[in-house]
Amino acid sequence: MATRIDNIQLSERLTPATLDRIVKQHTFGPRTQRELQLLADRSALMDPPARELPAQPASDANQQQHMLDAARAFVFQTLTHLPNFFATRTTERFAGISPEVNKTGKPVHIGLYPRGASTREITFRNGREVIDPMKAPRSAQSLPTMGLESWGEFGPEPAIVLLGAITGTVAFHHWEQEPAGLVAVYRYSVPEQDSKYEVNYTCNGSNAFHAQPAYHGSLAIDPVSGAILRLTLLADSKPEDPISHVASVIEYGPVDIGGQTYICPIRSLAFSVEEVSTCFRDLKDQALVHNRSLVQPLILNRTTFSDYHRLGSTHNIITDVPETPQEPK
Repeated sequence: MATRIDNIQLSERLTPATLDRIVKQHTFGPRTQRELQLLADRSALMDPPARELPAQPASDANQQQHMLDAARAFVFQTLTHLPNFFATRTTERFAGISPEVNKTGKPVHIGLYPRGASTREITFRNGREVIDPMKAPRSAQSLPTMGLESWGEFGPEPAIVLLGAITGTVAFHHWEQEPAGLVAVYRYSVPEQDSKYEVNYTCNGSNAFHAQPAYHGSLAIDPVSGAILRLTLLADSKPEDPISHVASVIEYGPVDIGGQTYICPIRSLAFSVEEVSTCFRDLKDQALVHNRSLVQPLILNRTTFSDYHRLGSTHNIITDVPETPQEPK
């Protein structure tokens, strides 16, 4: 069953509600459950099936603009001004040949397989995520750097998208049903000349590739609060790029920090495909030359954020100290 799931290529998103229903209705082994979750992850950039979309008419132009303005306020006034806190960031890495990237036309071993996991504590202080060099990642096994390293879930990536959309395009697309209620989904695109989204690729310790490509994606916005609950981003790669299929998904939800509820990152996915197998420097001009690979692996990094807790201390001031009764002589 797991092998069959590996070879499925979906054209619509496998939503959490449908995935939960499948798992509850059937008995699967641990590997099949893992492949089902990976199948859902691989489809995370797509729209849900039409039958799962609510029969809700589109808002008028004023309401659509109001929700978009509320989302900007959420990112620039709320998300980047969260209280100082600690959280645990756990990243699972998977790599392999998926049906979506198999361009060989030959029978190859299809599937994504675990390539390690790491956990580290992150600190959010003064509106930004701080990396403490004294806190090294804790890994169950050796974890080489691989795939797209996601960054910016706590504000920078949504801010880049919303700022870029001012000169790009953004428009309401459809409604989706979430456990907390309806969310408004917008489609956006940002041209290369206005892009602030950076893609860096390192080969043999050298920063072999740097670009600020055009990109597009979607924003899922809570129509009441303006909170962004889901963000997708797909970079527009060029044929000569050493890395392609660069994409990310960030999911937000309510978390408790110090007795207060805030909307924070819950989970993120980062996708990338390495188009090259090796690289070397040309002896004449020292330019980095890439050898293109016949089989390009898809690398998926799945990150979860948990154990949010307030950064700070508490104290009590006692003004009246009761007298200690004397012991009888």
